[in-house]
Amino acid sequence: MATEDLERRIKICTLCRLHRSRKNAVPGDGPYKTDIMFIGEAPGFNEDTQGKPFVGAAGNTLNELMRSAGISREKVFITNIVKCRPPENRAPADDEIKACSEYLQQQISLIKPKLIVSLGRISAQGLLGKPVAMSKVHGSLLDFKLGDVRCKLFLTYHPAAALYGAETRLKLQDDFAKLKRVLKLS
Repeated sequence: MATEDLERRIKICTLCRLHRSRKNAVPGDGPYKTDIMFIGEAPGFNEDTQGKPFVGAAGNTLNELMRSAGISREKVFITNIVKCRPPENRAPADDEIKACSEYLQQQISLIKPKLIVSLGRISAQGLLGKPVAMSKVHGSLLDFKLGDVRCKLFLTYHPAAALYGAETRLKLQDDFAKLKRVLKLS
């Protein structure tokens, strides 16, 4: 399947109730020929308005963290577990995550990343298929398989968490320092 066709299907999707309140579905941003994917939770207000992931305050934090790890945003693919904004930025419901899961699986299959960076608990749970306590697993590097793709999965907090607490910001900075070391080894 061509990437343009997949993105078109995501933009007109009506598989769950989130399409009713969205301005824009947010397929993702970046090259499909890359070794690294970042996967967050869901679009927020700014993302819904602009149709691009991580363009608000959390996006600025993510950009800063990526720079600290020597990662260029233009060279990675960034997306979310859910492609449409949940009302009031609530956490995506299980049925909404399930409705978008095939899109994410297709993106991963097309990109075939060597590394996926999971941003936050919702993303980690969606990828791993089980409950996750981010306070216990952040900074972990796991072997991961989804469909025909085998890669590494790095777990960390969602950048928005850094906006609400200095302690979490420090944990995120430590995780991205570890990510920088992981990238140098690969």
